[in-house]
Amino acid sequence: MTPESLVRTLEEFLASARDAQVIEDGAVVFDFADAKYSVSGEYNKCLLHFWSAERNVVRRVLDAQIKNDVLRFLVQRLGQNKPTKIEICRQRDGRTASAKHQHRLTYARTLKIIIGRHFSEYTITDLRTSMDLERSFGPIYTRGLIKRGQSAFALIGINHEESQASVDAILSFAILWLDLCRHVQAARCVVEGVKIFVPPGGSSLVRERMACLSQAAAKWELYELNQREHSAVRVDLADRGNLATRLVQFTQPQAAYERFSSAVACIRELMPECEVVALSPAELGFRRFGLEFARARLEYEYGSLRATAQIVFGLGAAEQKLTEKNRSEFARLVQSIGEVRHPEGPRDHILWRMHPERWLESLVVRNLHPLDQQLAAGSPV
Repeated sequence: MTPESLVRTLEEFLASARDAQVIEDGAVVFDFADAKYSVSGEYNKCLLHFWSAERNVVRRVLDAQIKNDVLRFLVQRLGQNKPTKIEICRQRDGRTASAKHQHRLTYARTLKIIIGRHFSEYTITDLRTSMDLERSFGPIYTRGLIKRGQSAFALIGINHEESQASVDAILSFAILWLDLCRHVQAARCVVEGVKIFVPPGGSSLVRERMACLSQAAAKWELYELNQREHSAVRVDLADRGNLATRLVQFTQPQAAYERFSSAVACIRELMPECEVVALSPAELGFRRFGLEFARARLEYEYGSLRATAQIVFGLGAAEQKLTEKNRSEFARLVQSIGEVRHPEGPRDHILWRMHPERWLESLVVRNLHPLDQQLAAGSPV
């Protein structure tokens, strides 16, 4: 591959990999949750730069290949001739398909043991991890049914190796599974409710959601299952105390806008309709329908206490300082976002599909009246 094609491949893959992890020599060296990167194709070389609070590395990319949401490429360290390999996993769960399958089978066996121990009066009549796309069930959740005479409970669980997002989403699938069990078992028994099993420490969001469900519709039971100890502890749905409290510094938006007036003028010259958000007294974000593409912030000059305004740009974890040398690249990025990021844009384009929640948030902030007629745009909430 040519340096130009390598740069294009890296940029396209990384733009949609905001939760990615960088693996080198078998270890995770960067997590895009707190790391940044830049890709350069200058001097007929493809250079990939990663940095975080802990480390800073630069690699020359020689070749790249994408397979199963994993970008594998051959790199050369500065000052070394022998190439090495780096992997970037789009999802943080970098396990192989066989490893995932084995973990889920092990969890199903563990769940069966725990059900027999804690609910000995019930008989397990069905326990599965198979995929059922027709009914929206994937292999992540172990599903089953336990019976005692004419009474039954649906059950669903997830092992601790799965992502927290999958844990948080379990209630939706639990409701679907309960409905299916009631439909299938209608002539045989009464499915009273559903028992949900999640890993220890992962029940807070599920508990909050379950507490809002109708208790007349079904019996909702939530348990934290410890695979290592083979134990299950029931979670009290009424225990909805304070989850987390933190104080943040109030930002005076107008003062921040005035401080970065030249940066705002520079970017609005390219995109007049961009959203300007005060992230802190020393930092502004520039967005288009929630998609952040640039920031203006104060940076101290080397060897001096003087702070100057600096513009950086990029999507996701990508970040470059705006200079005269890359100003045309920044202009192309802004132009691409303007052409794609709007309601009538091409829905299969990565720039249109990125950050849908932030897009929705930007629409709500623009017009708060549908939520409450007493709220006005720009008023503190």
